[in-house]
Amino acid sequence: MTLGDRLKLVRGTASQKAFAAALGVHQNTVSNAERRDSAPQEYLLKIGTVRNVNLHWLLTGRGAMRVDESDASLLQEKLSLALADALRAAYGPRYGKVPLETRARALRAGANYLRAIGVTEDTLPDTESLARLLRLTIDVMRRSD
Repeated sequence: MTLGDRLKLVRGTASQKAFAAALGVHQNTVSNAERRDSAPQEYLLKIGTVRNVNLHWLLTGRGAMRVDESDASLLQEKLSLALADALRAAYGPRYGKVPLETRARALRAGANYLRAIGVTEDTLPDTESLARLLRLTIDVMRRSD
């Protein structure tokens, strides 16, 4: 994931214009940073302050995305376990008939989605919600194959 990708992830669903306004910068600053994979230090500092983003993660992609996340790897493990449980719940006795590659791709897509929307330990969806997400993900994958 590039710096531009991480900046887009932090911006989330907000438009570049709305995000720029929230940070007190010009929209071109947001657009240029995402497109060019480089950003002025002042802009990165504002993102860190306003969005509580770990600057080390923002610059390198390593570590926790948010300053208040104590251990990103522990969160990742919890996401993985919750998604695996949800996949088993979604398919019940048919679980073993879903190809391993399909299960792996669905779990990876689910984890990426949950990280992208900023899920934390406190906001982790329940098993049934995750099961619906994974069934939908697999249905979409099957249609595109």
